[in-house]
Amino acid sequence: MTFVSLYRKWRPQRFEEVVGQERVIRTLQNALRANRIVHAYLFAGHRGTGKTTTARLLAKALNCQQGPTPEPCNACPNCQAISGGYAVDVIEIDAASNRGIDEIRELRERVRLAPAEGRYKVYIIDEAHMMTQEACNAFLKTLEEPPAHAVFILVTTEPHRLPPTILSRTQRFDFRRVPGREIVSRLQRIAREEGLSVEEDALFLIARMSDGSVRDAESILDQLATFAQGRITREDVVTLLGLVEEEIAHQATEIVISQDPVQALRLASRIVDEGKEIRQVLRFLLEHFRDLLIVKACPNPAELLDHQEAHIATLRDEATRLSLEQILRALKILARSESESRFHPQLRLLLELTLLRLAGLDQESPSDLARRVEALEQKAGVHPPGAQPVGKFSRAQSRQSPRGSGKGQTMNPEPQAQKEERAERAPEETNFDPPSVPRSPNGPQERDEDLFATVASHWSRILDAIKRKKMFCHALLIDAELLKVENGTLLVGLRPGYNFHLEHLQTEENRTIVEEAIAQVVGTPLRLHCLITDLPPAPKAHAGSPDPDPLVSKAIAMFGGRIVGTRGSPEAKKNIEGEWNP
Repeated sequence: MTFVSLYRKWRPQRFEEVVGQERVIRTLQNALRANRIVHAYLFAGHRGTGKTTTARLLAKALNCQQGPTPEPCNACPNCQAISGGYAVDVIEIDAASNRGIDEIRELRERVRLAPAEGRYKVYIIDEAHMMTQEACNAFLKTLEEPPAHAVFILVTTEPHRLPPTILSRTQRFDFRRVPGREIVSRLQRIAREEGLSVEEDALFLIARMSDGSVRDAESILDQLATFAQGRITREDVVTLLGLVEEEIAHQATEIVISQDPVQALRLASRIVDEGKEIRQVLRFLLEHFRDLLIVKACPNPAELLDHQEAHIATLRDEATRLSLEQILRALKILARSESESRFHPQLRLLLELTLLRLAGLDQESPSDLARRVEALEQKAGVHPPGAQPVGKFSRAQSRQSPRGSGKGQTMNPEPQAQKEERAERAPEETNFDPPSVPRSPNGPQERDEDLFATVASHWSRILDAIKRKKMFCHALLIDAELLKVENGTLLVGLRPGYNFHLEHLQTEENRTIVEEAIAQVVGTPLRLHCLITDLPPAPKAHAGSPDPDPLVSKAIAMFGGRIVGTRGSPEAKKNIEGEWNP
C-alpha cells in the first residue's frame, strides 16, 4: 500500500507535536526528567485528542536508548521499532475484543517476563472501559503491584465506566477537546506540506465540524483533497458533509425576529426538498442560537467562539435585533426538538412544528396568561397581599352594590356566558356565588367592620365549604362565636372547656382549610385566630337529663351533635318524636 491516510501520516512523533494538550505533556516530561515513573497511567478524554499517540510517545521516551528522556530521539532502533509498530516490548491490547477474564489471565502470566530489548514492558490497553467486571477484578492485583519493569497505560473515552478500584490505582490525565483555532493551525501546516490549497473559511468550518477532534479534522481534509478539483472551498465542505448553509440559520433568525409563520413553513419545505438531514439541521440551528447568546451576553465573544471576525460581526448584527429572552426561548425550543428527534416518527412534522414555535405560534396572549394565573390562584385560594383578588372574585366585586353593612346586599345577575366559563374552571365551587365585599374609604377600622359583617352574614356558607373539605374541622367550629375582624385577622371565640377544639384549630392543616374556605366564599383572605372566651357553657338539651358519658361528650365535641334525651325516658321519647315529627 503506497497511500497512507493523513491522520496516520501526520501522527505526532514528538511531544511538542501533540496539539492542545500542553498540561498533560508538561507533566509527563517533568516526570521523565525527575525519573518519577509510576506503574499505571489512565489517559481519558474526547476522541481524537491524542490519548493513544501520547501513550506511544511515553513508551518511546521510556525505552529510548538515551532515556528515560523527556524527548525521544526517534533515531535509535527502539524508537524506530515503536514508531513502526513492531516493538516487542510495547504491547497494545484492544480491550473491546480482549475483555474477558481469560485474556487478563494470559496478560498476568506474560507480564512477569522481562523486556527483550528496552528497559520497560509497556502495556497500552485501549478502550479500557470495555473490560468486564470479572476481568477488572482479576486485573487489580497486577495493576496495583506489577513487576518493576512493567508500565500499564489505560486509554478510554468513558472513564466513568471503570470501577473505582481501577481508577484509584492509576495516575489519571484528562485530555481536553482541542480548540478550533489550534485545529486550524494544524490543518494549515498539513495543507502547506501536502501542497493543498484550502480557503480559510473552509478550514474554520472543518474545525467546527470536527468537534474538538484533531483526527476527525484530518480525516475530513483528507476526504476533501480527493473530492475537490483544485482549491478547496467552503462550498466543497458543505457539499461533501451535507451541512446546512449559514443562509438557513440566518433565515431561522429572521423568523424569530419577524414572527412570520408562513416564512417558517417555507423554510421547512426548502430544507426537506433539498434533502437535508433534519436532525443535523436542528443541531446546527441550536449551535447558531448558542453563538447568538454568547455574542449577546459577552462583551468579547471572540474568546469563546471559533469563528472568523467577519462571521462574528454578522452574529453581532443579528443579536442586536433580538432580545435575550427571545434567544433563550429559541434555545429551549430547539433543545427540546433536538432531543425529541431521536425518537420522533415524523421528522418533517417535528421540523415544521419547531419553526412554527420559533415564529411564536405557541406563545400565549396576555388574556390567556391572565386566565391561567386566575385559575391557579383560585385553586390555591391565595391572593397577593394588599392586592385585589383576581378571577371570579374580582368580577363579582365589580358588580357589587353600593357601600353598606354587608347584610341584605344583592348582586346584579351574572351573565350566562360568565357562569358557564366559571363552571368549567371550578366545578366544585359552582354552588357559591361570591358575595360583594363592601369597601370603606374612611379607614381600616370601618373596613374591618365591613369584612366582619360580610363574614358573619355568610358564616353558614363558610361552614359548608369547610365541611366539604374536612368534616372534623367543621365539627370544631359549630359552637364557635365570631368576635371581630382586626388587621386582616378573624377572631373566633370558643367556650370555656373547649381546649380540645382550640388545640386542633391551631394546627397548620386545619387553620389553612378554614382560611381557604373564608377566601373562597368571601373573596378576601383572612387569617384565623381562635381563643377561649367567657361565653356561657353550652346548655344541656334537657334539664332532667343526666350528665352524658365522657365518650359521648367527646363525640359531641368532635361531630357537633347535641343530646335530646336518654333511652327509655319520657323526655327522650318526646324529644325524639319532636325531632322526627315536627
